[in-house]
Order: sequence, then structure tokens, then C-alpha cells
Amino acid sequence: MRMYFLKRRYNRISRPKVIVLDEDMITLEAALYVSGRALTLDELADIIGKSQSTAQKILDDLSFEYNKREGALEVVALPKDRYVMQLKPELTPRVGKLIPGGLLSFATLQTLVFVALKQPIIQSELVAQRGTHCYDHIKDLIDKKFIDAVPEGRSKLLTTTQLFADYFGLDYDRVKLKAQLKFKMKRILEDQREVEEAAGMVPD
Repeated sequence: MRMYFLKRRYNRISRPKVIVLDEDMITLEAALYVSGRALTLDELADIIGKSQSTAQKILDDLSFEYNKREGALEVVALPKDRYVMQLKPELTPRVGKLIPGGLLSFATLQTLVFVALKQPIIQSELVAQRGTHCYDHIKDLIDKKFIDAVPEGRSKLLTTTQLFADYFGLDYDRVKLKAQLKFKMKRILEDQREVEEAAGMVPD
């Protein structure tokens, strides 16, 4: 009896556990990762060949899993039934130099926030309030596709882009975007300033 018991016990210990993975969730995670942009619920549902309601449930579960991990990435539901996998905005100042296109400087980030909160704003008004150094900031932000500039008389009318909203996980609606921005960007600006002060890039 003792030998039989030991044999059964050994078999239980050595038997590998079988983990059943949710292939649909893995597929959606992979799609968000490789796309590098926000995907619509319709696109994501089509990828796994399921209904939009099923895809949405899986995406919500995926978002929950990422939040539970407390890691560097997050899966965010955006307006108009879109989802994106992105770096958490508060981490951007710490690793931004590794991002293609380089990190926005503290001053440029301030200008971006100013434009976002005051938009639509005439470029000449922005320069009058923040100084001529904003011309360089505006060029950088246009190159990175964070703001649009359209001719307005002798100046330009500045607004933020959909990429800006997607990148920082904000709403497309300007009223909602501005409210969200006041909450989110305070921490991002604080972190960015700390990084640049530590590197001796920001004067006291």
C-alpha cells in the first residue's frame, strides 16, 4: 500500500499543468501591439472573426489584465469605439529619448499643452503670449504630427491632432479633452521637468 501511495503521489507532482490560453485575446493583443495606432472595434472584431460585442468583452478583459499588471503599457478604450496599446503617459519623460523622433523638451511640451488648452489659437497670439521661441516648438510639433496649422490671414490657426489625442489617451471632443488634459498633463509636465533638471537641462 505504501509503495502504491508513493507512486500516485509522484505522478501527481510530476504531471505538467495544462494552461489553456485565450487565443482571441492573444490575437487582439498582438494586433494592437504591431499596429502602432488605434484600431476600431470593427477592425478588431474582423481580425478574430467574432461579433463586435464579443470583441469588446475580450478587449475590456485585456485592458483589465494590463491594469492589474501595473506595468509600462496600457490598453485604452478611445472615443468612437477605438482601442490602442500605448506606453503610460507618465513614463514618457523617462524613456522618451528612445522613442523614434526623440523626446519633446519641457518647453515644447508646455507649448503643446498651451495650444491644446487654448485651441483653436492663432499662432501670432501664441507667440505674443509665450515668446518667439514658440516658432521652433510649433515646427517640432507639426513634424511630430501633434498639431495642425492652417493659414489664417497672415498667421496660422493651430489645433491638436487625432494623433495627439490617441497618444495621450484623450477624447477627440475638445471640451472633454481640455478637462482630461488639466488632470493628466500636470503629472507629465512635473515628471518631464524632474528629468531635465536631473540632466542639467532646465535652468533654475
